[in-house]
Amino acid sequence: MLLVTTALAVSGAPLGPDLAAARALSRGDGPAALVTQLGSGAVLYPVLVLVAFGRRAGGASWRSAVLPIVILAAAQTLEAVTFVTLARPGPGGGTVSFSSGHAMAAVLGWGLLAREFRRRVGYLLVAIVALVVGLSRVALEVHWLSDVVAGWAFGVLALVVSRWVVVPDVAPSPRLTSSRWAWALPAFAVSVPVVPLFTVPGDDRMKDLLVYYGAGSFAGTGSDVYEFRTVFDMPFTYPPFAALLSEPLSRVPLGLLQVLWAVASLAALVGVARIGMRPVVERIGLPVTLAVLLVSAPVRSHLRFGQVGLFLVLLVAADLLRAHRRRGGGLGVAIAVKLTPAVYGPWLLVTRQWRAFCWAVGVSVAATVAGLLLLWPSAEEYLWRALWDSDRFGANDVVGNQSVRGMLLRSGLPEVPLLWLASALVLVVIGTYGAWRLELSGNRLGAVGVLAALSVAVSPTSWVHHLVWFVLPLAALVAARRYWLSLAWAVVLTVSLPSIGASGLRAGTAHPAFWHLVIDAQGLTAVATVLFLPLLVRSRSDRELEPAVPGRGEVRRSAAVSERRSPR
Repeated sequence: MLLVTTALAVSGAPLGPDLAAARALSRGDGPAALVTQLGSGAVLYPVLVLVAFGRRAGGASWRSAVLPIVILAAAQTLEAVTFVTLARPGPGGGTVSFSSGHAMAAVLGWGLLAREFRRRVGYLLVAIVALVVGLSRVALEVHWLSDVVAGWAFGVLALVVSRWVVVPDVAPSPRLTSSRWAWALPAFAVSVPVVPLFTVPGDDRMKDLLVYYGAGSFAGTGSDVYEFRTVFDMPFTYPPFAALLSEPLSRVPLGLLQVLWAVASLAALVGVARIGMRPVVERIGLPVTLAVLLVSAPVRSHLRFGQVGLFLVLLVAADLLRAHRRRGGGLGVAIAVKLTPAVYGPWLLVTRQWRAFCWAVGVSVAATVAGLLLLWPSAEEYLWRALWDSDRFGANDVVGNQSVRGMLLRSGLPEVPLLWLASALVLVVIGTYGAWRLELSGNRLGAVGVLAALSVAVSPTSWVHHLVWFVLPLAALVAARRYWLSLAWAVVLTVSLPSIGASGLRAGTAHPAFWHLVIDAQGLTAVATVLFLPLLVRSRSDRELEPAVPGRGEVRRSAAVSERRSPR
């Protein structure tokens, strides 16, 4: 772990152990070229396919039989896209991607095979195979030793997590969910979003935090915060109340603020997991839940840019998913900081949560008015231009914008503003109706999850870090025991699909329509959630409640029995 962290912290330059291992093992082709194939898909997949047919012949279901193949394929994809941006000079010249895919596949692929046969000696053989495969990558001058160590660690993490996360019919292990050793999983996973921060110069690190920092300093001098620009020409795009909250940040040294912001974000992530993802935590434990969140694309992006999304999700989840007298106040603060949580307002209204609605409206209006009055030089600019000018965010048709508007802009269709407004209105009506039905059935988490996805879909811009809202509908799926859909959702959140689709589109390796679907997959998931999540979580809940609700025939029979037993 220390070797991996140090390798990233020095911008990918080879370390002392890397150079020593390369000198000791570099032998060119020969046995190493043969041994290294034990970590390749060309060997592992045929073996797993044969095992799958054998298990099927022995009476196992197809789903159970092919699951190891799916796990390996998913892990290879995640490993590739997680470290795809971490290129470094290779030992044989050129550049290589950080982490050894062969080392990871050797641990996971043969580990899955050992699990199938349930022999402890098999894991010893797996360790030996993984060791020689990893060292062969160094001998062939394909990877540094630190790349291999990262691959081994990723493989171990995938093997452990797959046992309790991927297989839905296996109960969580008490050892995994409660043991202090389970915290080794998030301890390793936190390096995925945090360690790359050390490779970025301080003036470039957490670019969105630099916006808050600079706008706060403008607010402190009485200047118009909407005239502020960073050295990257990034403007302040939030309501004035957010600038008020940013003003104290400008008084802290930037380096210290970046450290504190990262620590606060990780603390908020724990809160989101414990409050907003309680069904997931109850299923797989807090350590595994945090590990999965830490490697997800929204959390990686949140920490990379120093965003506020995690704090807003925590604020809304703590406000709406817990019982307290002033419910709605936290939502009002979130709306005053960023307008997208306002999608919860119509739901509070139609479900007749009058007190919560009044608190949300009152707090958001009071905070916004306070921001306008205290930052009066910014008031006119915000009310008449900044509030309506979504182009202030930059080019809205880039692949990172996963809102409906972003997808329409990339489609090249005419009259995009009208199409977006019409589709947003339809989605708001459908989403509010679905959340209303869920609230009536007693599924508050499902209702909050639908509206979280709605906020992503109808916002003018929904960058990758905005997708942290997706943890709420994910938790609703787990609560409804939709484990396979939950797994698919977690994969969509982890893989950087917009970047992969954009690369494929540039390479022209498939039809452009396919790559556009890959680019828009996360945005389409938000739309699908608004449309179908109410059906998915209500249908399962209703089926579970059916035995407790007698049918008409049962009511008649019960009445007849009572009549016969009653005295004349």
